[in-house]
Amino acid sequence: MNHRKIVSYDAAKGDNSDYEGGHGTHVVGLLAGKKSSDGITLDSDGQGDGVAPGARIAFVDTTVGTSGYAYPDDITLLNAGRANVADEANMARIHSASWGVRGQNTYTSQASFFDDYMFQHDDYLMVLAAGNGGRYNREGSIFAPSTSKNAICVGAAHSAKDDLTDDLAGPNFVADFSGKGKTGDGRIAPDIVAPGKFVLAAGAQPDAVGECDPENGELPEVGYNTVLGGLKYDAGTSMATPVVSGTAALVIQYFQDGFYPGGERDSGPSISPSNALVKAVLLNGAQTASIEGVDNLDLGITAVKPYDGAVGFGRIDMLSSLYIKGKSFVQAQVWDRQTIDDGETMTFTATIDRSSGCDFEAFSTTLVWFEPASATYCNKCLLNDLDLYVTKNGDDLKYYPNGKSTKDSVNTVERVALLGSGVNDGDVFTIHVEAANLSTKSQKFALVATGCFGGEASEYSGMKYGAPNNKKSDGSSGGTSSAAVIAISVVGGLALLAGIGLLVLKHHRRKESF
Repeated sequence: MNHRKIVSYDAAKGDNSDYEGGHGTHVVGLLAGKKSSDGITLDSDGQGDGVAPGARIAFVDTTVGTSGYAYPDDITLLNAGRANVADEANMARIHSASWGVRGQNTYTSQASFFDDYMFQHDDYLMVLAAGNGGRYNREGSIFAPSTSKNAICVGAAHSAKDDLTDDLAGPNFVADFSGKGKTGDGRIAPDIVAPGKFVLAAGAQPDAVGECDPENGELPEVGYNTVLGGLKYDAGTSMATPVVSGTAALVIQYFQDGFYPGGERDSGPSISPSNALVKAVLLNGAQTASIEGVDNLDLGITAVKPYDGAVGFGRIDMLSSLYIKGKSFVQAQVWDRQTIDDGETMTFTATIDRSSGCDFEAFSTTLVWFEPASATYCNKCLLNDLDLYVTKNGDDLKYYPNGKSTKDSVNTVERVALLGSGVNDGDVFTIHVEAANLSTKSQKFALVATGCFGGEASEYSGMKYGAPNNKKSDGSSGGTSSAAVIAISVVGGLALLAGIGLLVLKHHRRKESF
């Protein structure tokens, strides 16, 4: 199909219609929407533009009206955007899934199948919604298939500014409904949280042609499923998930476009990052310091802490994840597709260097590995136990991961984060990775470290870490490029998206007339 946005539309599992304010349209719009008044010419920034406004979509409808859903079999789901694609560069690398199975907090056959696929295809990452069953701080409300070991499980945080209602505590809180961990076998979940209450994106109007931003600049009322013109507000982990998926695509583009390590396009070689590296970048940079708690509305605020069942590794934060010269807080060092044998120890070093102006006060390193699928309903799902710890300046003191005082024998993600007086100019950190107990001969892994490694200061220095920011990496508020491909599955459809612009985070601004 020769269309600026829709590559193909498959109604095999549903029909070729939508319903007003449809879930699929909203989620796909959040990821790939771009204002075009005539359907051909791209307008300037629209109020509902998505994270990846230059993307194109191959859509598979999974709904007949509003009568229920008929998801494809798992392999069909995973092959969306990958099967019968001649050019490997145009194959889907990220699958964004805004759905789940309520009440299943265990490691299901579907979670196992997804893990096996990602283990076999190290270019493919699934990003899965945690579910909306976390009200009243309900523990164990992470729903399958986001109980997967290798995928990223996404919870929802509040948005900011005009995207909040008066009864919400503020932007630095986790949404009341966001699924709470841990998983049934005790793993950290969600992995990360992202803005999901409330977000503005495309609003389906099936009986209208050319629906777009209202001409008077008016927006829908902030709330659940509120539609005005071609725009809609909504909330859920369904909305937070495409925020993370789109950002994951930006991470892929960062490496493909040679931003690593110098922080500028073509400052380094083009790299095709593994799924483990993309996940490691996002979770390593996630921030918890600015999150004040879970906003339980009338029931008050519940405190949170790093690696708990509300925030996991923290809120997504690209300023603390990768180096963009003059913009981000940190520089990064990465080691991808490393192989370690059972019983082996590998070491890596990173030196704090603030000589060029970087003033970030933290050092963080994260180890991620994608391992084979486990048996369904496992009580201990970890198969290949890698262990991370850090030493400083040759001392014997060991810094262990995930807030523990000893090794972690449960999770496939391990992070050591040091702050303040524990991180000084000239410090040399030695990162140790041990393979203590593998079910296979060897295991591949990705490792990320961030801190001040000789880069420039950020123009956002002094801004609270984790605070939202409206600018793109080049300082502008618009523009796209074409590098990444995403497959997205939502209630209402699957979609293939290509052409991701490099940005940090965008908030919608209300237009005013004078």
